[in-house]
Amino acid sequence: MPFNPRRKVEKFLQRNPDVSTIVVTGAFGRKSAIRSLGIILGQVATVTVGVNQNIIPDLVIFDYKSSQDFPNFRPDVVIVTSCRTKEQAQEFFGLANQAGAVFVNHNDVPADFVQYLKNPEVTSYGDELPAHYYFEEHAFSLQGYEGDIVNPAHEHLPVKLKILGEHNVRPVTMAAAVAKYFGMQAGDILKGINEITPLRGRMSPAKGLRGSTIIDDSAYISANSVHLGIQAIEQLEAPAKIVVTNSAQSVPEADLERLTEVAVLGQQPANAPAQEKIHYFNDELSLMNYIGGRLEPGTIVLLEIPLPDIIESYVW
Repeated sequence: MPFNPRRKVEKFLQRNPDVSTIVVTGAFGRKSAIRSLGIILGQVATVTVGVNQNIIPDLVIFDYKSSQDFPNFRPDVVIVTSCRTKEQAQEFFGLANQAGAVFVNHNDVPADFVQYLKNPEVTSYGDELPAHYYFEEHAFSLQGYEGDIVNPAHEHLPVKLKILGEHNVRPVTMAAAVAKYFGMQAGDILKGINEITPLRGRMSPAKGLRGSTIIDDSAYISANSVHLGIQAIEQLEAPAKIVVTNSAQSVPEADLERLTEVAVLGQQPANAPAQEKIHYFNDELSLMNYIGGRLEPGTIVLLEIPLPDIIESYVW
């Protein structure tokens, strides 16, 4: 008989009805959400990601990729991290409507899609009001963020986040909100937050050659991720800010104005207009040689493709 992961999950839940369940859905951002949930909730509970037959946990987090390989059950909590299409919204919110409670990303779920959400137990999270939980920023540097996580009762939880990029702060805010839902105390939530660092390649700061700073964002490359990375480094003081990518189209004109230059691995398209800030390189060696010559103390390089030879060590 072929292995059936769906049936495995169904049997586990039948045998362990007291185990709490969280399902993380979304077009993007699921891994960061799962990591933040696991670290914070893991301060007071035994948490697994998916079913582990050797462990009977207090809580299981499921990464929802498709309804085709997922059991039909009523989760305690559903997280909706993002939506790109109406079809995704209908699928994610269809599951969320069966849950005990729903947490929705106010920034990355278009307002038009919320019409598919019928569950009354909804908590939103994001960068600012009107989200129920939001992060109030006080300071931002290469060491991360300082600020408060603010809850619906307007209570402030002062935190220091070893995270770069507002899009990476949202999963931490969400996990703090879910922890509060499960009854965790503020001290335990803070312990968890203090342990959270970026996933490698997701805005991971590193020491670069000759005193430069490399922000490794190469794990998931898209025009949106480049834009969000540029938004983050825009707030930082630096003598030069360079983006290394494999497509000049991933850097919009408005973002280009904020940068010193863009280095692109690949041939210049025949119809691409000349742009003094954009330089093309046919191979990695020539790109490496060029970037190596541009590095100096304080320079920030946003790395949107793997280029490990310019990294000396990661900060966190």
